[in-house]
Amino acid sequence: MANSDKGFNIEIVTPQKLYFSGEVISITAPGESGQFQVLKNHAPLLSSLKNGKVKLALADRTEQSFSISDGFFEVSGNKAILLTENIS
Repeated sequence: MANSDKGFNIEIVTPQKLYFSGEVISITAPGESGQFQVLKNHAPLLSSLKNGKVKLALADRTEQSFSISDGFFEVSGNKAILLTENIS
């Protein structure tokens, strides 16, 4: 990946499909205890998610945002996964 020195890998998955897989600079997500942001080299984290907006800052300097239903988020070793029932 072109900018792996700046970003980290993430997969966003629903029961129906792999919604996104790639490198991001950051992700902002709606945690149960409040919104949080993850950058490269973040400490390991496991969080439940509530309904809300997720924002990805992509390696090509663009942004993507979408709404999710409840789910879970995990990051460890510059690899993250977001699991959710629905994305819109």
